[in-house]
Amino acid sequence: MILDRCNMALRQTLDLIHLTDQTLQGFSRRKFSSEELYREVLGKLLGGNGRRGPSGIFLASEYADCSCYRGRVFHLRHEQMIERSEELTIDPGSSYAMTLTRAEGAQEAVAVNWGKICASVEEFQHFFHPAVVQAMETPILNFVSCRISGESPGVIIAFNYPGNATEYDADVLRSAAVVIGSLLTVSDRMRETERAFNYTIEALARACEAAEEDTGKHIVRVNRYAGALAANMGFNASFIEEISASAQMHDVGKIKIPAALLLKEGPLTPREMKLMRQHPAFGCEILGDSPRLKVAREIALSHHENWDGTGYPKRLKGHQIPMSGRIVKVADVYDALRSKRSYKAPMTHEEALHVFREGDDRINPGAHFDPEVLATFFKIEHMFDMIYDSSILKIGLKR
Repeated sequence: MILDRCNMALRQTLDLIHLTDQTLQGFSRRKFSSEELYREVLGKLLGGNGRRGPSGIFLASEYADCSCYRGRVFHLRHEQMIERSEELTIDPGSSYAMTLTRAEGAQEAVAVNWGKICASVEEFQHFFHPAVVQAMETPILNFVSCRISGESPGVIIAFNYPGNATEYDADVLRSAAVVIGSLLTVSDRMRETERAFNYTIEALARACEAAEEDTGKHIVRVNRYAGALAANMGFNASFIEEISASAQMHDVGKIKIPAALLLKEGPLTPREMKLMRQHPAFGCEILGDSPRLKVAREIALSHHENWDGTGYPKRLKGHQIPMSGRIVKVADVYDALRSKRSYKAPMTHEEALHVFREGDDRINPGAHFDPEVLATFFKIEHMFDMIYDSSILKIGLKR
């Protein structure tokens, strides 16, 4: 029996190690919320399908002033993890299980069985907050409690292990507490780094737009258009998030183009056009070879390529053009048509739609745009109009 429990505890610990490894590998692609991480860890702990584990877990975070805990009780039912309580706010002094985790120097998990400290199961129930007892639905017979340390402190209390709660169960719960505390700390740091990174690329993108009218609003709109297209084309959340942040870098290469050329009224000379058409290559050079900027680099280099191979700078054709570039091309062209420039007046939404359907002296929709992206644009064209109008409204309100 002892060996069986040890083996079950070992399997649970290996599950936690595997989860830790997966999470760390995924941080560069996925941002874990506390709730997501809690659910993944609890899924490894709760009993079911022949596995040893508690029938319920109370998981709570600590308020900044340490005055109380806030959390929920979770259960496993039919192999699905469900919540069995509303969010509970509990004074740590009202629960014996919590008091154990707050004792001076308390770092280890503590396993407690009712028969060791009480004369009856009914008496044992008074050691817990009434809301927790109610959420458990059946009498609490044993528990293991452990403090979650780190930058997001809290407590994890597991109830009703089969038979008695053991030292092996305590070891597993302690491992889970370390996993939660450590990974949430890393995740929080990654989120801070991500925010700083996004602020930096946004500042760079705005610097590239500074010489032109409608400063900064163009890049915000292109981000939103591109995200809407990607979402409605069925791409996964990771790609949608990536393109929604990276699209703003499409014209980063213009930072190397003289402002006088960017603001010139009337057509460009052949020599000026040759220089202007170098901005995709300039953008690729500026963004460098960082893996984190891969999509931004694709967009910067390919958003002026045409579906029929007549674009620039590499005259890529069809599926040779990265999907990110094909999407941003539609987004960029729409916003360019709607926006006032030194060489042209702005179009209405209806006028822009006419160009996307019939073309004009510069744009041939059937030859220049990916048919799938173009079809999606027409399905959600009203969203483009709303995005453009909302940015104009914000400008008006600020003035």
